[in-house]
Amino acid sequence: MKRPPAIDPTRHALFLDFDGTLVDLVDDPTEVALAGDRIERLAEMTERLSGALAIVSGRRIADLDRFLAPLAFAAAGVHGLERRREPGGETEFLMQPEALDPIRDALAPMLEENRRLQLEDKGTALVLHYRTAPDLAEAAKSVMRHAVEGRDDLVVMEGDNIVEVHPAGMDKGKALADFMAAAPFGGRIPVYLGDDTTDEFALKIVTEMRGIAIKVGGKESVAEYRLADVVDVHHWLDVCGI
Repeated sequence: MKRPPAIDPTRHALFLDFDGTLVDLVDDPTEVALAGDRIERLAEMTERLSGALAIVSGRRIADLDRFLAPLAFAAAGVHGLERRREPGGETEFLMQPEALDPIRDALAPMLEENRRLQLEDKGTALVLHYRTAPDLAEAAKSVMRHAVEGRDDLVVMEGDNIVEVHPAGMDKGKALADFMAAAPFGGRIPVYLGDDTTDEFALKIVTEMRGIAIKVGGKESVAEYRLADVVDVHHWLDVCGI
């Protein structure tokens, strides 16, 4: 495993996935928690990076704010459909929730029949969780694929025990590239940490930008560098030079 190098707070911009990177994956996604000293460390790093630290997540920015309070940070939520370009800034929404109403209706019978499946409604994306019902994985994927048939404006994406639908043309890589085009990120070298399939878009963009792409865990990846798990991520963040 090739460990990532130290980074320079005057030259680098840091992008962090949330679930599976900063916090461990859990059965109930509302039950994650980050220790207070870890939030303080993120605040210290944000200051040293002059604001060039962003959380890039499939979660809504409002949920990230709740988990990371009182930290002020830039963020891309729902794979980039929500954007906050600087700490304390306004959140932009790239689509409206009602565009997914037909998908909600199509999923309802499956959810009624299989109560072990959990639907996470992010407004601009819908996520079926089957971590507690692995035997329903194929059924969850199938119902989501059928729900979006004929909708060229939507895309289905599979992740760690989830299947998600959200608007086409948006992913974490595109969100990261957008952040890198303006202050406080512009002109810096991107560093990205992520563990899931959805993070590969961002890891690929960072590699193309000659930045530092770091995969968390053992899954196949385009990333040059590796960290073992969430504990290893926090250890590295403490010694990375920021």
